[in-house]
Amino acid sequence: MIRRFISAAVLVLLSACLPSLAAAQITAFSDGTFLDTDWSVTTETLNLGGTVTGNQVATGGSPGAYRRIVNTLNSAAGQPFSNTVYGFHARAGATFDPATSGPISAIDYSESSIRLANGVQACGLALQQSGVIYYGPAFLTPTALNTWVPTSLSALIAPSFDALAPGVQNPNFTVTGAPIQLGFYRANSTSVGGDGSSPTGGIDNWTVTVHYDGATPVRKTSWGALKAGYGGRR
Repeated sequence: MIRRFISAAVLVLLSACLPSLAAAQITAFSDGTFLDTDWSVTTETLNLGGTVTGNQVATGGSPGAYRRIVNTLNSAAGQPFSNTVYGFHARAGATFDPATSGPISAIDYSESSIRLANGVQACGLALQQSGVIYYGPAFLTPTALNTWVPTSLSALIAPSFDALAPGVQNPNFTVTGAPIQLGFYRANSTSVGGDGSSPTGGIDNWTVTVHYDGATPVRKTSWGALKAGYGGRR
């Protein structure tokens, strides 16, 4: 009985120490309609900044409806600095919780963008975690007016993102991380001492694919259950 009990105890200790079995999985979020009720905007600025607006346009997308974005920059004329405005557009329901689903290994992002008026806009994937907005690698809307262009970014990891505040800040993609709100951003700046402007663009075919390790729990047996199972055996 003692030999059997010790052998079983060793197996339980080993299983308790083994890491969970990880399975690569994906979760995808997308929008090609851009209902106003599905999107919200948070504006972040540097210096005199500016404002950001976004709204659905029913036709003219790639194809169908799209979201129109206007970044209005305040003038920096006569100032020894430039003004910057970032708009984080968050998609309702596009959230991922690494604490419950598993750690994020990478994120893929794609969208179609268009330049509608004035200057180009900086574009990219953005996310919010614990109240902090993190911006991914930037690309620009097309130089040519009224031309839709698709852009894809692959294998983005936590260090691919940074917050607007000084210093390097990265989101937490591990199982200790808080829930993540996904979206996109548009950003613009004036030149130093430059005039204000209102770069206007659009987005369509917004798609975010989250790659994560879906953990399979390891079955564990308590000492009480172990003893009960071997009670009275010889």
